[in-house]
Amino acid sequence: MSKTENPFNKTSRDQKLSYHGFMLHGIFLALAVTFTEVNTVLPALIIQSGGSEIHIGILTTIMVGLPLISQLLFSPFLQSRNRQKPFLLAGIYARMTAFFLIGFLLFNAGKYSTEFILLMVYSGLILFTLSGAFAGITYVSLIGSSIPPALRSRFFLNKQVFWSIGVFISGILTRFIISTENGMFRYGLLFVMAASMIALASIGFWMIHETPANRKQKPERVSIFSSMAEILKKDSTFRNYAITANLLSSSIVLIPFYMKIFISSYEIDNTFIGTIVLLQTGGMILSNLIWPRIVKPLGFKGLMRIQSVLGFTMPLFIAASVAGGLGYRVIYVIAPLLGAMASAYRISAEAVLVQISPDDKRALYSGIYGALNLSAAVFPMIIAALISIVGWKIIIPAAAAFPLAALIPISKMICPVDIEQARETAREQLPGPDIR
Repeated sequence: MSKTENPFNKTSRDQKLSYHGFMLHGIFLALAVTFTEVNTVLPALIIQSGGSEIHIGILTTIMVGLPLISQLLFSPFLQSRNRQKPFLLAGIYARMTAFFLIGFLLFNAGKYSTEFILLMVYSGLILFTLSGAFAGITYVSLIGSSIPPALRSRFFLNKQVFWSIGVFISGILTRFIISTENGMFRYGLLFVMAASMIALASIGFWMIHETPANRKQKPERVSIFSSMAEILKKDSTFRNYAITANLLSSSIVLIPFYMKIFISSYEIDNTFIGTIVLLQTGGMILSNLIWPRIVKPLGFKGLMRIQSVLGFTMPLFIAASVAGGLGYRVIYVIAPLLGAMASAYRISAEAVLVQISPDDKRALYSGIYGALNLSAAVFPMIIAALISIVGWKIIIPAAAAFPLAALIPISKMICPVDIEQARETAREQLPGPDIR
């Protein structure tokens, strides 16, 4: 294929429709995500409800760790289904329902105790994350089967661009709502708006064309755990990716704790909480203009290396800045960098899993990946407990070692970019014609 040829021209009508369906879903989902942003909005809700570091740890475990582990429960069932789309739709509508219920609860928060509100919010978020794990496996599987390999890099990068636009719009709305509305009503409004956006996002999934698979009873049915052991033994790239994901996710689950540090150290008000959301969103958008230039020569491994470096430097920078008394204005630098790091994680985690997993076992790989990403489930609670005992000034800098260590397994992964680079090297080493 020539360098100027557009791979989109070689796709079928159904593949193009599926491509646009995934894009449409991504736009509306971006609007929903910022309304209930796990690193800023939800921690602020928990803190203003009377929560502590332990409650932040529970929140992060539910939102980040629980869906990854629960994927293992769903993947054997979904792996054997000939159709994935019905389960994807079921998952997204369950998520919508969970957010509607939380929103209506917060509208009437004055009638209930703080303990009851926290319990019900956690319960709703558990429903949201479990259904998200259910939908997430089918989502990855459908991307692999509906979007041809030649379009996947373009899809993930374009998706992130549209995602950024949606996040920016919703970031402005979120800041306005948090700064103008009062009490728990503002958070209830954000949850209801997020649920509405999820409902609109589901339209994109109805556009996806799925060709039913003819799945036979698979060997993995004997035991999901024996399948896990076999895959990890034979697939060194996936094994190193699982290690990488554990180390890199530690940098993501720390972000809600940064929010707690900012609120307690600088006594920031609701208006500035909205500003932090907007700053983090701005960092995501600006970084998304840079990532395509990095992915083209370095692949998605390049993004993982960037996240590793950012994940190492950010805890040290934040601890030094806050402890050193630099003032709240340092957040204007920190928040965009956190947004860039989260953006790199969001793109690379999804894209690499699609690229390195076989088409006929993608759902199984997704489930195993989630089950092995233990740090996302355990790390928040450990960090919360240690902070409550020792204090964040020691724990946060110490946690910087984990994402830095990810550089080792990243270098051992064999991804499409490595194969292409090996081919280029081989071409360069071939003897040319004798022109003497």
